[in-house]
Amino acid sequence: MADLLDVLRALVGDSHCFPSRCACHPHKSASVGEQLESMDTWAQFQVLKQLLCVRHPRKPLEPALLDTVDDLLQWECAHRVLTDAASLPPAGQPIGITSLHLWQGDITTLSGLTAITNAANSRMLGCYQPAHRCIDNVIHARAGPRLREECYRLMRQGTRELPVGQACATSGYCLPASYIIHTVGPQLDAGQPMPTANQREQLRQCYEAILEVAESLPLSDMQGKTIALCGISTGLFAFPVEEAAPLAVAAVTAWLQRNPQTTITNVIFNTFLDADTAIYKTLLPEIDPVPSLVPQPRVTGDSLSLVISWLTAADTILVSCGAGISAAAGLDYTSTALFQQHFPAFAKLHLRRLYDTFGMTLSDWPSEGARWGFYLTHLEVVRRWPRSTLYDSLLGWLNARFAPEHVHVRTSNADGFFRAHGLPETQLSTPQGQYAFFQCLDNCRPDAVFPSVPYLDAALPYLDPLTQTLTREDRIPVCQFCGGTMSICVRAGDWFNEGHFREGEERWARFKERLLSDRRRNVVILELGVGLSTPGVLRWNNEDLVQQGEGRVRLVRVGLGDAVHVPVELETEQLATGVEGDLNDVVRAIVSEA
Repeated sequence: MADLLDVLRALVGDSHCFPSRCACHPHKSASVGEQLESMDTWAQFQVLKQLLCVRHPRKPLEPALLDTVDDLLQWECAHRVLTDAASLPPAGQPIGITSLHLWQGDITTLSGLTAITNAANSRMLGCYQPAHRCIDNVIHARAGPRLREECYRLMRQGTRELPVGQACATSGYCLPASYIIHTVGPQLDAGQPMPTANQREQLRQCYEAILEVAESLPLSDMQGKTIALCGISTGLFAFPVEEAAPLAVAAVTAWLQRNPQTTITNVIFNTFLDADTAIYKTLLPEIDPVPSLVPQPRVTGDSLSLVISWLTAADTILVSCGAGISAAAGLDYTSTALFQQHFPAFAKLHLRRLYDTFGMTLSDWPSEGARWGFYLTHLEVVRRWPRSTLYDSLLGWLNARFAPEHVHVRTSNADGFFRAHGLPETQLSTPQGQYAFFQCLDNCRPDAVFPSVPYLDAALPYLDPLTQTLTREDRIPVCQFCGGTMSICVRAGDWFNEGHFREGEERWARFKERLLSDRRRNVVILELGVGLSTPGVLRWNNEDLVQQGEGRVRLVRVGLGDAVHVPVELETEQLATGVEGDLNDVVRAIVSEA
């Protein structure tokens, strides 16, 4: 992307070298420009945002450069899934003409509203630390550098700092919202357990100040104004959510009751964490408590619309899935909360996430009882995992939309969720193995692979509930042929027995051959939640299929962060695109519209 590279070169220059030498060529230093050019588009965007994050606005960017940055951020936004604020269901009882709503997600992805709020610092210039995931940083990064420049002008014209409890508005720039209302909340001291009475009053003033500023904004929609409120002071400022949430709802309610003629017709309480949402749900109960009757929010996006048009025209589909689809169904291997809930005894081994166990060898476990205690607990958690609407809707759509011989699902996940949700084995390949099988680590025979369920059922009664170790040595799974050590049959070392999955690989090879040889086919590769951990398994092969497809094969990448990046040349040729968003939202849109 030439414009992106030009902007990066303008921001950092191209005359200096990185202090460390290139690992591939230790005798040759790479210039900044060479390093930037070697990065993919996603990485270049991260560098752009980091450079803009640390840049002070006292020296404004050139107008042409600002315009280009705006274009780049709008291009990025076009690939993002946006939630239509008008489609959010009401929560709690309306107050006069104003409906209240509760929505969990990234506040910068709400569209169709008047303003979002930003929990700012008193300098109003955003966060200068690129690694921070605070809302202030996210809003400035996605709105673009014009926001920091406007805030800088506002502060120079006024008191240079925004007092706690007050608010002011700026343009939304590259965000879907027309305006951003900034406020500075009270900050608790380190170690302070509870907010003081004065801090509670300051937080109440924040919400009142936001509504006052919102009331003063121009009315662009005759239906009224829609405002999204973030959890002020509840992040780095350490105000406990269980204390802040009731104050926020009470402050908004009181202001609306005092101002019955307000132009604000919708107030959205925005949360990001599950725990925060649970607290707000007690304060803002759903109007209709039956989940099936609550309408799902509508999601939009330029790239999403393009994907739906491609899928509507397709007659053949390859669904390519990584860890992201399991995470979207709740089985998130990066979740510390999930690990603490199901594997508490293994914290003593300094394990915090399921991913932390990847690559562990036999010697890393204190005993075979501990190793198998973990594996068998893991398998039982997976076996008992609740049925997923995401999988059900996706597979129902595949079954209704495509002929069986025109569907193949290829997944690097070993959890068996596709089979558990009814996908025929004839449409599936699992190159990384499956939890459904154990194997001999010595590979004493090619067929030394065994179903795991009988071992699991035999061992479960002897799993200690406190230590989570397997207490009966005779229940430790061993090879039925040689009596040797076994493990789950997944690609975790050079001992992996690929032979058991050869039939699936042959099915995949036949499907791929038909896909490429039949010129009448219109093919879409729908890649869901495939990251960069093992790109050679799925990602690179999918890109090769597009390049070999002579314009008949298109690639769609759906997920978060780097999982959605596609090669620029393929996107330029309208052969690939990425959609950044929650897989549940994207699949729901696809199933209903494609």
